[in-house]
Parts: sequence; structure tokens; C-alpha cells
Amino acid sequence: MFSQATPQMFSLRCYVKNPHPCYRPPKDNVKPPRIIHAMRKAARENVPSRHLLWRTAPRYHAITHQLLRNERAINLHRARAIDSIMECLAAHVNIVTGKVYMSLAQISDACGMTTYNAAGKPCYSRVSRAINEHIEAIGAVLCDRIWDDTTASYIPNIIWVTQLFFVLIGYEYGKYLSAQRQQLSWENQKLKGKGEEPITLNEARRRAKAAHIHHAFEYRIKKLAWSRQRRQARKLEAMNKQEARQYILSSLVKFYSKQELIAIGYVELNRMITKRYHSMCKLAMLSPNTG
Repeated sequence: MFSQATPQMFSLRCYVKNPHPCYRPPKDNVKPPRIIHAMRKAARENVPSRHLLWRTAPRYHAITHQLLRNERAINLHRARAIDSIMECLAAHVNIVTGKVYMSLAQISDACGMTTYNAAGKPCYSRVSRAINEHIEAIGAVLCDRIWDDTTASYIPNIIWVTQLFFVLIGYEYGKYLSAQRQQLSWENQKLKGKGEEPITLNEARRRAKAAHIHHAFEYRIKKLAWSRQRRQARKLEAMNKQEARQYILSSLVKFYSKQELIAIGYVELNRMITKRYHSMCKLAMLSPNTG
């Protein structure tokens, strides 16, 4: 699996902009929880790219989930990219849900692997390849890729860490599970104080996923693909209200499994549809030069 090239050979033919990527926290003055600090330290000191599992574990295609029978060598540059990404993931994972609160672009920026073309457009392909072809392929993370028909675009990937992630960074999974139960208990105490019912891990993950989708939708409405989304909004505006709501509903149900839809319930789903409908109507009424 690993290339036999030496550091001296790479110094003679360095084809990446940053041959020594290193994770740098976006906010240096923020002190993380002790378990996050310990996980990040483990990821930094244990060098995940050197773990034996890279040579023995099966790899699966990130999109089709088919078994990959060809070996994908991890050369020195790719190994360094993997190590910095794993530390970044460890620093930004939510203890309860296992969701990484960093987008692909943010991971690339934090690890110093973002490049720019002549027009100044950023490129995150080095991080994308390291995650898709190695970290996700081996099963250390799972990525939800969701197409949003309402805005006619993909939302940023939702990244979840798995048990294998902790094996690769050399952090005891039992300690993580203990911290997870403790943190969930604290959050349920807060909910109880508000008069709400306690939630399970599955419900916590469902809420995290719903929040991610909602924030991605709102961000895209404000910032991204403005012209295309406005055309999409005008398309919805041309429909009658019932047709438009049905179109949004068909888009939303693609995001969730049957069990998640049951957990959401009719009232909450109807609220989500109404909110999206009014957001798109507002976008349709804006002038073409807005945004």
C-alpha cells in the first residue's frame, strides 16, 4: 500500500504546493474539552497513516460502496495529508453524535491544503481525494452526500466518524463511549429543565443532520449559486402553492430514511416545508442584481 519513495526523492520532485500540511485550529484562543484535546493529541502523535489497517482492511468506493479490488498506494504526500486531516477531524467531532463540524473547504483551509487557480478560485481536491480514496474508503468516516432539488445543488457533505476512526488515531474507543454517554446525559438534563423529553443517540444524530441540512439550505440561499437558485425559486413561484409545497416535500423526503421521517412527524415536516416555501418566495422576488 505504501510507496517506497523516500523524503529525499520527494524533495527533488515536489508536485504539491504544501508538502508538509499541518492542522492549525481556526481559533487558537478556544480551549477544547479534555477528551477532544486527548483525541487530537492521539491523532497527532500516533501517525494514523502508518497503521497496519491501511494494508489489510478492505476498501469501498465512496459513492457506489462497491468493493475496490485495486490497491491505492499511499505516497508520502498523501500520507501527510491523511495525518493532518485525521487530527482536524478529531478536533471538530461532536462527542454525542459523532458528526464532524467542519466542511471540506474548512478542513482544507485549516490543514493548509487549499490551492487557487489564476482567477483566484479555491480548489480542495487534495483533501477530497484523501478522504474519498482513503479515509472514507477504509471506513474511518461516513459521508452523507445529499442532492437538494429545491436549490438544485448538493449540500456540503455530512461527515460522521466511525469506530475505525478511533482505531486509526490510537484513542481508546471505550473512553469515547463513556464520554458520549456522559455528554448525552448532561444534554438530557438541560432538556428536562426546559420541560422537554430526553432524547436518544439516534434522535441526537437525526437532529444534527436536520440542522446541517437547514443551515446548508439557508447559506446557499444567501451566498451560493445565486442565479441558479433564483431560477429555481422562480420555477416554484410559477407553480400554485399546493404544487410548490408538494415539490419541496418530495425534495425533503430524499434526505431522510423512513425511520427518520417517522421521528420527525407531520407537524415538524410541515413546518420545514412552510419555511422553505417562504424562503424561496422571498428569493424569487429579489432583483437579479441582489446578492
